[in-house]
Amino acid sequence: MATLDLQSITKSFGAAQVLTGIDLAIRDKEFVVFVGPSGCGKSTLLRILAGLEAATSGRMLIDGVDVSAAAPVDRGIAMVFQSYALYPHLSVFENIAFPLRVARLPEAEVRQKVGRAAEILQLTEKLGLKPGQLSGGQRQRVAIGRSIVRNPKVFLFDEPLSNLDAALRGEMRVELSALQRDLDATMVYVTHDQVEAMTMAHRIVVLNKGRIEQFGTPMELYHHPATRFVATFIGQPNMNLIPATVIGTGAEGLTVEFHGGAKMTLPVDPASARKGNQVEVGLRPENLHLGQGVAMRLRVLERLGGTAIAYGQMADGLKLCAALSGDTTVHEGEEIGLTFAPADAHVFDTEGRVMRRRQAPALAA
Repeated sequence: MATLDLQSITKSFGAAQVLTGIDLAIRDKEFVVFVGPSGCGKSTLLRILAGLEAATSGRMLIDGVDVSAAAPVDRGIAMVFQSYALYPHLSVFENIAFPLRVARLPEAEVRQKVGRAAEILQLTEKLGLKPGQLSGGQRQRVAIGRSIVRNPKVFLFDEPLSNLDAALRGEMRVELSALQRDLDATMVYVTHDQVEAMTMAHRIVVLNKGRIEQFGTPMELYHHPATRFVATFIGQPNMNLIPATVIGTGAEGLTVEFHGGAKMTLPVDPASARKGNQVEVGLRPENLHLGQGVAMRLRVLERLGGTAIAYGQMADGLKLCAALSGDTTVHEGEEIGLTFAPADAHVFDTEGRVMRRRQAPALAA
């Protein structure tokens, strides 16, 4: 069992507040990814988990035990860094065995633990080689193996794939996901890459300016973003945001008018806004379709086989992106109409908070 609980964690460096009021409960055997832009505090939070940084205030519990003041070695945590930090003069075997040598374990136990880790990581035939004879992905697996042999309660990963090329990152994402299942371990992983977060995580923590914007499963964040920030950070291509004015409210929701004059009623709680309020309507590119609606001048069309990504501008210069069918017949330079289902729209207020959906009427008994 390895649960992690963070309670009101804050971190300041002098006058600079880096983390504010972090409350987080990570379940046993869960793969949680911290994601966010540079400077959001995700690596600082990971270092606090590892004991490499002390929180300014708050508590950290592992399996219900307060380890806030515990040294890194006493927390039962293993960390894999962005740099492999391997000893170039040692073999793969000895690099993996290094923490066991430091602990002065018997040779038979060292060989058993290293052999098991190498088997899991498919490194058995590489144990006699030096790090310089390995690929980047193999070197990263050696670094992970050095953590596995310690049999930690929790694995921490600090952007471990950022030094790899795109193809190898894709392969390693699959390997790390499989490794988590094989080890049945609790893992916390930091990245700035939302593709890594979406494809690997059981749940994602989206951080922004030292605060948790939202914590949920990948598809919860995708389909039900709580804020404008989450909506635009999660999903590729990015969500479109179209300014609109509320021109009416009623039982069906909010009626809005876009700058080009198009009007639409959206299923948003009518109590969320008043006539004249400014809002932003968020639309995923894949939810935009050719049809009578918002007009866009098509500038660039990227054909990707089954999908064609259309980039263009509205009359007021606002940029739009739509994911259309790969065999679409539209051409660059022409004006096209785009429409969408009202239920696919996300509406944000001027504070960037998502506006509540209209509640469906209760069925008669």
